Amino acid sequence: MDNNNLPTRAELHRSQKKTKKHFYRRWWFWSIIFILLLIGGGLGGMKMTAMGPFSQTSSTKVTKKKTASKKTTKKVTGITLKQYNGIYLSESAGLPSETLNKIFGKPNTTSNSTVQNLQTDVATWTKIADGQLGANMTVNYANNHAVSKAITGLKVTRSQKLDLTEFNKIQNDQSEAQVINDLGKPNGYSEITVGNTTQKDLTYSTGINGETGANFIINLTNGVVSGKSQTGLK
Repeated sequence: MDNNNLPTRAELHRSQKKTKKHFYRRWWFWSIIFILLLIGGGLGGMKMTAMGPFSQTSSTKVTKKKTASKKTTKKVTGITLKQYNGIYLSESAGLPSETLNKIFGKPNTTSNSTVQNLQTDVATWTKIADGQLGANMTVNYANNHAVSKAITGLKVTRSQKLDLTEFNKIQNDQSEAQVINDLGKPNGYSEITVGNTTQKDLTYSTGINGETGANFIINLTNGVVSGKSQTGLK
């Protein structure tokens, strides 16, 4: 080999000094930085996940809120006044027990008797929506057709107590709507249909100004007031 063509040591040193790359231009430097970023990003991401909106704790809170929301829209259980009003009464076409049992379920109690070839049955349900303790609904059947019904123990909120003065304001021939407009909703209803006549009673037993157990009943015949009675009002 021709040594004359080789650079001297001084020339070689100068050449290496000129072509030497800065450390931040080398691939291994960026590889290390990239790995560190991945590690740092992963740790940072874990920290953000633990503290951010998608953390397990935050997710649990959201679930709890949803559960609480469901509680506020809890489904009403028990027989409602609307369902009670929908029970059609008639000696020949009143709803049969099979239909009501399908809608309301098996009655809590039943009884039956036969008088002069007329079979009568009584069914009572005790699960009443918005009902007080002891609330119930009773349906009477004649030859398996509903002819009378009653619902008692309904909860009612009154703005003021009802007294003897309010009771005395109710007069014959007033409509049911007028009575309820003046006195508010009753705590109980009972109704019986015989032929072309429907007799209905409205019972008021809570929010009463009177003695213990005070109550009053408004009687209606074919939709208008036909009588009334009270116990213990003041």
